[in-house]
Amino acid sequence: MKRTIFMGRIAILMAVLSILIPGCSTANDPVVVIVNRNNPVEKLSENSLKKIYTNNVLTWPNGMPIIIYDLTIRDPLREVFSERILGRSSRSIAEHWAHLKITNQAKNPPRTVKDQSYMIRKVEHDRGAIGYVSMSSVMDNPNIKIVRTIE
Repeated sequence: MKRTIFMGRIAILMAVLSILIPGCSTANDPVVVIVNRNNPVEKLSENSLKKIYTNNVLTWPNGMPIIIYDLTIRDPLREVFSERILGRSSRSIAEHWAHLKITNQAKNPPRTVKDQSYMIRKVEHDRGAIGYVSMSSVMDNPNIKIVRTIE
């Protein structure tokens, strides 16, 4: 009985935190890939995302340069994105980008941002930007377009 009450309180606390703190999400909150509302792209496949985030696609279909945003390597959302879309750990992806930079092969490396709220602001203000955040952090944002949901 006490455990059930305790777990209920934890669930309520997590729900309150997800509302009060931008970027705080619960474990059941899907990760979504976002672009600026003025970006002509409506949906992206997992394969397209992989190509964008691995240095293989540099521009949107209309020729606009893609600006890639990544969360820090310690952020759990980055790990979800890296594992599910890129098929590798976030640390492995970071090492890959470091190698490309050292060997002067990185054509369009991701820009790392400290948290989801900063990523949202960058995508809101840059038509060519792409990033990923928790769904609850952008649900009612008219400046953002969700182009892929990762569950």
